[in-house]
Amino acid sequence: MILAIGCYVDLNRPAESPDSEKYHMLARAALCEIPVLEDTTVETVTALYYELWFLLVFSDKKKSTDQAWALMGLTAKLAQSVYRNGVKSKVIPEEVENRRSLFWELLCLDSRLALSLGRPPSLSVKHMDCSRPMYIPDPHCDFLESSHHYQSWKHSFYVDCLYPIVDALSQPGIEYSTVLELDMQVRKFPIPEHLQRQNSQSRIMLLQQSVEPPVNLVLLQLHRTYFMRALSGPEEAFNKRHRYAPSVVAVWLGAVRMIAAVETLYRREPELAARILGYWSNTFSAVVAIALLVSRAPFTCLSPAGLQELQRARLLYQAVTHTRSSEIVPMLDIIIAKANNIFQRWYHGQDVPTLVLRHEDEHDTFIDQLIKMDSNPFVPAPSPPPTDDSFQHAHPLLTQCIAEAHERAKIMFPMRKPCQCSVGNPTTCPPSHSWTPPPHIDLSRPILPYLYAEIANPFGFNAAPAVPPITSHYTGPNSVNFELGALHPNTEQSWMGWF
Repeated sequence: MILAIGCYVDLNRPAESPDSEKYHMLARAALCEIPVLEDTTVETVTALYYELWFLLVFSDKKKSTDQAWALMGLTAKLAQSVYRNGVKSKVIPEEVENRRSLFWELLCLDSRLALSLGRPPSLSVKHMDCSRPMYIPDPHCDFLESSHHYQSWKHSFYVDCLYPIVDALSQPGIEYSTVLELDMQVRKFPIPEHLQRQNSQSRIMLLQQSVEPPVNLVLLQLHRTYFMRALSGPEEAFNKRHRYAPSVVAVWLGAVRMIAAVETLYRREPELAARILGYWSNTFSAVVAIALLVSRAPFTCLSPAGLQELQRARLLYQAVTHTRSSEIVPMLDIIIAKANNIFQRWYHGQDVPTLVLRHEDEHDTFIDQLIKMDSNPFVPAPSPPPTDDSFQHAHPLLTQCIAEAHERAKIMFPMRKPCQCSVGNPTTCPPSHSWTPPPHIDLSRPILPYLYAEIANPFGFNAAPAVPPITSHYTGPNSVNFELGALHPNTEQSWMGWF
């Protein structure tokens, strides 16, 4: 398995070298020759661990995720015989450390896979007595470049953030207040300065310093169900008081940051980043989330900024030369084109079948557009009625996100177009940029990624955009249907399946 992964990331070999899959098949055949249930060894569990990583990160096979889930169950059972501290069996200290490191890596991988698939984990830290590894610095490299910093942070993040989220989401009827508490816990979890350096020359350290994508993935998976329900439910208008509004902003922000993080990594290491398919599948899921928000809620201030990020993703995919990643470009273009088409039709006041807009008597100027969607009314647990501010118990970063997105919307749309909604007289619609009081923006630490000229104004809205041809449906071959009822809360794991 090490040779299979090594051939895949070896930049001296062609990106589509068949040697990687050959070694992969040989490794699987070798495992079949070993009675793993009768004689479990550390080497066997290690080989299964690398097999799991290969299936999840490098394989493009349709059933690779399902295979990884089934294999994770077997590996978890076998691993419970190798994590013991070795006091009774008189294992040498170095071997004890290897076993501890392996077991903790399996704990992290198991929870990430369970969270991605929306299933309970096979291993629980609550039921284990395996001590954490010693995290000894690598003597062959600079202390700041040693990988033990990343390993220590990753395992701490698992204990304090990842496993509590997996455990909470595995239980039926989770309260939304618990979701906001877990979100707050993740956003407050510190990242060491060693993992925030931008001038590392080591490829290994560069990948380990890319800790933002894993953190974003956890937040995306925490909020994705509530994101879908907020954009699919006709029971209450979508505004600041919507009970799931923080989840919509959290998913939008996580998707935006995911695209920007992969873009940054690709600019620094294009050859290596292009070969890690996990980055590109996560980016594609981020595009789906942003496009869904733009299609269902073009009235929100998040939508114009979302168009900019969709353009960022389009340019990123077009720059990739790797065959497997570039194969997604046609589907990506269809999804982005649909979102752009829907937004432009709303801009010109045309009928848009993906949304229903209804104003309320009491308007909240924090999010100035009010929308309603059609959907599945399923709710996991009884929720309190909407409050004046659903962001009251959310992390301030989400409020900052809305404020920055609103500033971008003001630049793209200095004047608001008359909106097409259920109100008979469009003059009763609230102004686009009426904020009382104005939001506070910390310009010293912006949270949205940098805008460059190619994406700042994707439609050229200094002039009126052209009216697109009117069509009745937005579906195409192998693409996402954004019409009401086409996507419901139970489909977010297929189209937004981050790992």
